[in-house]
Amino acid sequence: MTQQDTFSAPFSSFGRADAFSPALMRLVEQVQPGIVQVRRGDRGAGTGIVWRADGYIITNYHVVAGNGIAIQVLLNDGRTFDAKIIESNPGIDLALLKVAANDLKAIAAGDSAKLRVGELVFAIGHPWGQRGVVTAGIFSKMSEVKLRGSDETLQYIQSDVLIAPGNSGGPLLNADGEVVGINAMIFGGDLAVSIPANTVSRWLANLPRRQPAPGIEAYPVELPISLRQPAGRPVGLLIASVRSDKEDILVGDILLSADDKALDDMETLLDILAHKNAVDEVRLRLIRGGEIETISVQCNVLER
Repeated sequence: MTQQDTFSAPFSSFGRADAFSPALMRLVEQVQPGIVQVRRGDRGAGTGIVWRADGYIITNYHVVAGNGIAIQVLLNDGRTFDAKIIESNPGIDLALLKVAANDLKAIAAGDSAKLRVGELVFAIGHPWGQRGVVTAGIFSKMSEVKLRGSDETLQYIQSDVLIAPGNSGGPLLNADGEVVGINAMIFGGDLAVSIPANTVSRWLANLPRRQPAPGIEAYPVELPISLRQPAGRPVGLLIASVRSDKEDILVGDILLSADDKALDDMETLLDILAHKNAVDEVRLRLIRGGEIETISVQCNVLER
């Protein structure tokens, strides 16, 4: 999955002591919109990280584990969304949530392999339900643990940032304001355990893509000469039938592009939809009644 709408910290290192506090305050101010509170029914709360601006949030699996219990996400700006678990992996204690929002502020993921012993790290979360608590510490070491029932091992970060119940799923940040770990638990000796950001990125990259079934029939057609110049292309996809009672897409529409990607065949459209959730919106540029229009529809309008 790609990073979208990320922001960077004002300083790559804090340097002089008199610059430390202002730089840290700016770092916290910039990342706070990307840190959410995750609530699971009435069983307390954890923390989550906006991984993509279009509503994808990472947290710990143990924060949302269980069946049939409503999950809500509270944003820094006060908005609340119902959340759906898209993917989860109990073995590495990760879960991917989705909310119906497209204007979130994602935090950039850093390279956890570049962490060096003694490097400053910061945790932000909601310990004991207190919103947006910031703690600082140093990176101690990278350790490994064998996954239960498997020959695989999992790396984890140890640091002395102070975390407590409610911090789980929140970010461990470096001095650039990048997520280098997902805070998970307290280890012996008061050391915090965090899942490396590289582990999160690899897990997300290996997730199977959704395979939407087409809810429309469409065929490539050559555009009339009069429409080729305003359309900016010579061909489009003619909608021949719609397997839905929704009127967002009409028989006779000619699709030109989806999310600014030119459509030459149905495979291209289905590939775009496979990277989205069914309730996500896709922006379509089309010809309707001889006029060029741009509309936004939910992906499920184009799916069966």
